[in-house]
Amino acid sequence: MIDGVIKYHVQHNLGPAPEFSGFATIEPLRARLFALGLIGEKDGIGYGNLSQRHLVSQSFFITATQTGKQAALIQQQYTFINHYSFETFTVFSQGKYKPSSEALSHAMIYEIHPEITTIIHIHSAALWHHMQANRALATTAEYGTAEMVTEIANLYKNINPFKHNAFVMQGHEDGIITFGRNIAEAEHALYQIIQAQLQA
Repeated sequence: MIDGVIKYHVQHNLGPAPEFSGFATIEPLRARLFALGLIGEKDGIGYGNLSQRHLVSQSFFITATQTGKQAALIQQQYTFINHYSFETFTVFSQGKYKPSSEALSHAMIYEIHPEITTIIHIHSAALWHHMQANRALATTAEYGTAEMVTEIANLYKNINPFKHNAFVMQGHEDGIITFGRNIAEAEHALYQIIQAQLQA
């Protein structure tokens, strides 16, 4: 089931966020994914999100909660995650809107390697079934939970994330994540999955 409810604790500051220097490059990516139906809305619930690391820090920008139905976003609809705590399952955010329900999952992916700068989370039933049928790297926990965060950490404990920069979320129907050292790398990983599914 697609569910956009935030399950972690949010300490949100409605004050202004830092300048999002990556907005001009990540928003066109989001527009492409929206046009493909990989980000959108189903049964009144938005799905799919993007994030980008802020400079070289542990902070990042992520699409705000329930923005999936919108074809285009403004800069203020990317929420700034100032910091986070896996111990208390809390994110500390700034901006006009609260962050996506997947913010802590994104945070853990950024923890995997300091060179990861971009994360894509999309929904596609066809790709989701294809990846599972082909035994792709997978998590099994429900989205937005502490178990999901732990699974992501364990998934990449002993493998090179840049050789395996995509996984299917078995506990989050239709959910797939790709990531990379830049936008092009994260997007290429997704298009490789699409190509493999089309050729199957």
